[in-house]
Amino acid sequence: MRFCTVINCMDGRVQLPVISYLQRRFDVEYVDSISEAGPSLILSEQKDDVLIRSILNRLRISVENHKSVGIAVVGHHDCAGNPAPKSQQIIHIQKAVNFLRQQYENMEITGLWIDSNWEVHEIDEDS
Repeated sequence: MRFCTVINCMDGRVQLPVISYLQRRFDVEYVDSISEAGPSLILSEQKDDVLIRSILNRLRISVENHKSVGIAVVGHHDCAGNPAPKSQQIIHIQKAVNFLRQQYENMEITGLWIDSNWEVHEIDEDS
């Protein structure tokens, strides 16, 4: 059994496209899901210590117990938890990825943007 981990928005519209994408992307059977409203904003701003600790604790469980092989952070169109425009959300995703890379230096970590058609796009560091 192989796992990866996603830090995803709680919005049900993004769940299945993200899971399908990550199963292919990381060649895994299972995707552990950590969901919050607007998680890329939470991780990029790092203002809510309680939420940050909660996310990191759940991530640690996935990485240590399920031996997760990769991590993804998601932002999406029409997000109630992060209603910023796409350009700003991309910055939030990049900052969130950089924050997680400080926690897990040897782990592959990527950012994903889900567009208005619920299609998944991987975010480059320079996007």
